[in-house]
Amino acid sequence: MLYSQIKRAIKESDVDTVRDILSKKNGEELLEAGIDAGINLADFDEAYQGEYSSDEDFVQELVESYGDISKYLSSYIYIDWERTAHDVMMDYSESNGHYFRNP
Repeated sequence: MLYSQIKRAIKESDVDTVRDILSKKNGEELLEAGIDAGINLADFDEAYQGEYSSDEDFVQELVESYGDISKYLSSYIYIDWERTAHDVMMDYSESNGHYFRNP
């Protein structure tokens, strides 16, 4: 991460917010992902959804965690996770495997 990115993050947010993000596990990576995704750093903790290997994995976990779809569907029921992810990702941003809820 470049000094100019951190300086800009502090200017757009504040030192304490940037320090809090940097103190997290993989903080520098998280800060960079948040900046790249266009997240308001003041809302970082609320916006950050976690790290996933694909949009489909993220959306499947998201939908299952809300209880909207059982993890144990009958074997004859199929969900098009690619299409579902396409639609759900309109409300989320991703950067380098890190997912954020859009404001």
